Amino acid sequence: MGKESQKRIKMKKEDFGTCEFHCKHCSHTFEMDWETIWDLQEMTHGYTGFHTDDTFISCPKCDRLIDDGEDEVFFPGTAEEYKKMTGA
Repeated sequence: MGKESQKRIKMKKEDFGTCEFHCKHCSHTFEMDWETIWDLQEMTHGYTGFHTDDTFISCPKCDRLIDDGEDEVFFPGTAEEYKKMTGA
């Protein structure tokens, strides 16, 4: 039993948080954890970072790509952080 508990402690992953997106096509807001975004970046262009401008992320509801352009609404961080920033 002692070995199993040690393995569980070692397998804990660091939480890097989430990034929140808003789809302008269907008005769906969703979060994606940064580790998933980094996996997409590494598969797409071989490097990772805290950016989403060149990452192909699609909306889970309508399956259309989320643009990070000027007309797209993009909220870094979690939904709670956004609520604190805007007072919503």
